[in-house]
Amino acid sequence: MKKETLTTNVYFGALKTSMTAINAALYVVFGGFTNLGIVVYGVRFWPAVIVPAVFAVLFGPMVGGVGAAIGIFLADVIYGHGNALLSLIVGVPANFMAFYIMGYVQRKFSWKKYCILAFAGLAAGSVYIGISLWAFTQFFISYLGSNWGIVLGLSAALWTFVSEIPFLIIVVPIVVKASHHASPELLSGNSVIEDG
Repeated sequence: MKKETLTTNVYFGALKTSMTAINAALYVVFGGFTNLGIVVYGVRFWPAVIVPAVFAVLFGPMVGGVGAAIGIFLADVIYGHGNALLSLIVGVPANFMAFYIMGYVQRKFSWKKYCILAFAGLAAGSVYIGISLWAFTQFFISYLGSNWGIVLGLSAALWTFVSEIPFLIIVVPIVVKASHHASPELLSGNSVIEDG
């Protein structure tokens, strides 16, 4: 392996690790500031989804997914429901899945591709939340109660999707464009940010 390739790999590995940690920290902090106490079917109204979405677009699937998973776990335990097991079974995998999928837009970026992946990622994460909340209540008693019906689980999925998609479709593009204009190398190697 050439020296410059090794140096480049170490640099990008350190950059992605750092960005994952910053993603997680900002997710927790921004989540705390935007936590309005609105909870429907056990799921918070969560504008903070913009943080890992932006990191996923700018730095790729692993940075978006892992940062979101760590961030939601800390947020759940620190000022959320406080149930670490519930977070590990429901929130952590759902956040990883949703933002990992969104991160695929980093390659050959376009707004059309971003919107498709934002819908797909959030849909996958939301359905996972609904099904896993239902399953969790079949085996564990929590603040959610016990033995939910599948309709409540799917209602939680619908609430998650409907309450978060506007932030992903409206706010994330603005932040990504501003980030790209401030530092064009953030999407280097990708096509120029297109409006289509």
